[in-house]
Amino acid sequence: MSKMIQLEWPSEELVVRATLLEDEEPELCEILWKNLEKPLKLFCRHPVSTGEEFSGESRPPRHPVQTGTQAQPLGRKQWLFSRISPGSVVYAIFGGYGGLSLIYGACTEPLPARGSIVGKVVEDDWDKMLKAGKAVWNAQYRTHKPMIMYAWRVEQ
Repeated sequence: MSKMIQLEWPSEELVVRATLLEDEEPELCEILWKNLEKPLKLFCRHPVSTGEEFSGESRPPRHPVQTGTQAQPLGRKQWLFSRISPGSVVYAIFGGYGGLSLIYGACTEPLPARGSIVGKVVEDDWDKMLKAGKAVWNAQYRTHKPMIMYAWRVEQ
């Protein structure tokens, strides 16, 4: 059975599940799984240039961990935002635990993603993922209030 993670936005009362793509990105999925031994608290941000994509960034750990760079992200495959399908979860590691990005619709910019695709949101949760994306957008550009996301393992 595939490993799964959950993402939660408490202020919006939304929880989204995603299946890890261990066959496509085994090393990166293993790093994420290890980093989710305890739930991660992430601060969300929504860029204006990439379309319907947002990310959550965590605080860096106390001790160094293996990381990539924007020019050479960890992962087997590098992606352009415009080629990532909706429902994808991207994991990037820069100087710490890194961040998770969710693609909830069309991304039009051919910019490189900061990591690789490690998961797919389960189809039953796509409507909640879309609501989360719109809530992050509204928080950043309208209300200017921090949007917090939690990520953790789904133990099966």
